[in-house]
Amino acid sequence: MFRAAFTDLYEMKADKLFRNVPANIHELRLALAGLPKDMKVLAESEAGVSENTVDELCARTTWQLDLVVTTPRKLHPKSVVKISKATCCGVALAAGH
Repeated sequence: MFRAAFTDLYEMKADKLFRNVPANIHELRLALAGLPKDMKVLAESEAGVSENTVDELCARTTWQLDLVVTTPRKLHPKSVVKISKATCCGVALAAGH
C-alpha cells in the first residue's frame, strides 16, 4: 500500500534522492531545510509518523533514531518526503542500535 502510493505520486530514482538517518529533531530539521512547507510527507505505517507535510514534520519535538528520511535532490511538483524504518540487510533495526 505504501509503496504503491509513493510510486504513483512520482517515480524517483535512487540517484535523485537524499537518504538521511537523523539522530535527533535538529538533524531532521536540517534534512528538511529548503523544502517547501506544504510538500507532502508519506510515511510507512510502521514508522509511527502521522504528519502529512514538511511543516508539520518540522513542528515535531522528538524523533526516533530508527527512521530514515528520503528527500528529493531536485524539486518536482509531485515530489514527496518519504519516512521509513531503517533496515540493515532487510531486517528492521531497533531504536538506539
